[in-house]
Amino acid sequence: MLKQFQIPERDVIRVDSNSLRKVVKDIFINCGVPELESEIGSDVLVSTDLRGVDTHGVSNMLRIYVKDYQDGKLNPSSNMKIAKESTSTINIDGDNGLGILQGPTAMEYAIKKAKESGVGIVTLYNSGHIGAVGHHARIAADYKMVGICLTAGGTLVLPTFASESRTGTNPISLAAPSNKYPFFLFDAATSSIAGNKVRLVARNGTKLSAGSIGDKNGNPVMKPMSVDVSEDFIDIPNLLPLGGNRDQGSHKGYGLSLFVEILCTILSGNVPNMVDPNGNLCHFFAAFNIESFTEYNIFIYNMDAMLETLLNTPPTPEADRVIYPGIMEYENEQDRIENGIPLHKEVVEWFSSTSKSMKIDFVKLL
Repeated sequence: MLKQFQIPERDVIRVDSNSLRKVVKDIFINCGVPELESEIGSDVLVSTDLRGVDTHGVSNMLRIYVKDYQDGKLNPSSNMKIAKESTSTINIDGDNGLGILQGPTAMEYAIKKAKESGVGIVTLYNSGHIGAVGHHARIAADYKMVGICLTAGGTLVLPTFASESRTGTNPISLAAPSNKYPFFLFDAATSSIAGNKVRLVARNGTKLSAGSIGDKNGNPVMKPMSVDVSEDFIDIPNLLPLGGNRDQGSHKGYGLSLFVEILCTILSGNVPNMVDPNGNLCHFFAAFNIESFTEYNIFIYNMDAMLETLLNTPPTPEADRVIYPGIMEYENEQDRIENGIPLHKEVVEWFSSTSKSMKIDFVKLL
């Protein structure tokens, strides 16, 4: 993660991951979420923090989930309903439930379909925020499959040449198993940066890189910028598409965001938030059974050959090494399981006040 998104050392407080799992689960239960779903939600968030994806762990989104439950915007006891099904596909109504609680189940549906027919595709609509899409894609890789997860929603991002925002950050992810090396795991927004990275910068008191956000007229801001967000770190400025401006290829990020919107939203029978601002989020899950295409051992042998070639690629003089998507997440997980998850002191303070108000245990500090 780039330096501006990292917690300043003076503000770091490390917490025990197992303790954090219990506290997050208790917070969900306190919001009226059933115990099993609370455990799933806790696993998604804490696993994301363990992998070093601090934007989508407990620091930013948990407080928003709590607020949405308290304000009645989310259904804590949602009942996912199959709206349409075929041999290899399912379309699910999420009943206004939180996406991080529903994503693992949706991917498991896709995996089951892939076992039966080679490929399984699931769309999930009328749902809430899904967290890090890579977490859900990784579930398929653990079943010796290739997994894809996409999500669409919101209107934070400016289309190329636009003065008003229209699309969401609309991230894409793909996970694939390997043998000798950590699994491949790619997870990235189709915007210049993930929305939650703006929150990290605001909390850390650092600056966004040039080409991250647009000004009030939609023009790309091509210089480093400090940002102000609301006191609860919820409101953020309009973002640019991946690429920043047209000269750097923002039309590609813009096109990819619509790619995601079509597969998640329109394919599931819904309209994007640019058309209906009150609509919920929509998600897409796919599982590819490797054995339906090639022998699994051949696949992981070829994956290892590709990953090894990348790792052995000579770096530039300014870089330490060449990596691939997934290896840093693996290394972060090994470190954070042993040494704890680093949280900003402001986040720890939020946990302290929330634990007191909910009368639950406080997270264990290291």
